[in-house]
Amino acid sequence: MSVGPPSDRQRDLTVAHVRERPDLDVVEVMFLESARTFRLSRSHRHFDRVLSALRASEAEGRAVRVTLTIPHGGDIDEAQSL
Repeated sequence: MSVGPPSDRQRDLTVAHVRERPDLDVVEVMFLESARTFRLSRSHRHFDRVLSALRASEAEGRAVRVTLTIPHGGDIDEAQSL
């Protein structure tokens, strides 16, 4: 499926690692293209679907379009395969 250019809340990124920390209410996600650690809240309404897309990106080495809750933020709202 083809997607258009990313918006100011979106980035095309490749997952380097998904880190589940039982002591936190978030899953931490690291991307190859960024030095920062991003977060996916366990209370996110579509947590399982978004986490699945992120894990597929990690396993396949393919980029996903990541939508953040705010521009240049660190909290993940959506992840869509490219």
